[in-house]
Amino acid sequence: MSTKESPRVPRRGFLRRLSASAAGMAVGTALPSRLRSATASTSMYWTDPDAWIDRMRGTDRLVFHAHQRLLPAVVGARNVLFNARESWAVAEADNSIAIATHGPAIGGLFRDEVWERFRLGEVYTITDEATGRPAVRNPFLTAPTNAPADATVPALMERGVQFLVCNVAIRNLARRIAGYDDADALHVKLLAGVLSGAVVVPDLFVAISHAHRRRLSYRYID
Repeated sequence: MSTKESPRVPRRGFLRRLSASAAGMAVGTALPSRLRSATASTSMYWTDPDAWIDRMRGTDRLVFHAHQRLLPAVVGARNVLFNARESWAVAEADNSIAIATHGPAIGGLFRDEVWERFRLGEVYTITDEATGRPAVRNPFLTAPTNAPADATVPALMERGVQFLVCNVAIRNLARRIAGYDDADALHVKLLAGVLSGAVVVPDLFVAISHAHRRRLSYRYID
């Protein structure tokens, strides 16, 4: 499996893309206290939404931005760790990587029970390789056919890769599934179903902009 990396985005173009993308997103990402208590198992930095940036301490610090699909970012992050170590003798500890998700890519950061209960395979049109039917389990927790065995979300988490999930995107998913009338209650359930160790940020585009300001490299994957 191969993935194409976007060319380096100039500062002006990068910020222009952020502004254009943010304009199409829903507003209102503040998280009430009732939601905080419902998501204690997930890393959420509402008092310091940029705390994840402080953990990017390697010599090479890179943010992969995944929108439509998560797998290219997962494979790309795995390849960076492997190739930097094998070809440049750069220890994995010197490669700090974050995979920042919004849109459909957030689906790969929910637990299996969320996929089954809310039929995310149907929502995202993702089929199970074994059955050919809509997936009822998170397919990104195991490596797909023809991908490296360690190209999975859990394997990368163990190697220090951070995964960011946009709270705006989670709220939009709740509205898509439940409709606007019942979205608040479903939003709480979805937040509680995020994989342990993933970081929910209030707004991904603000988070990426702050990362860029602190000189983290950026690659838009898909």
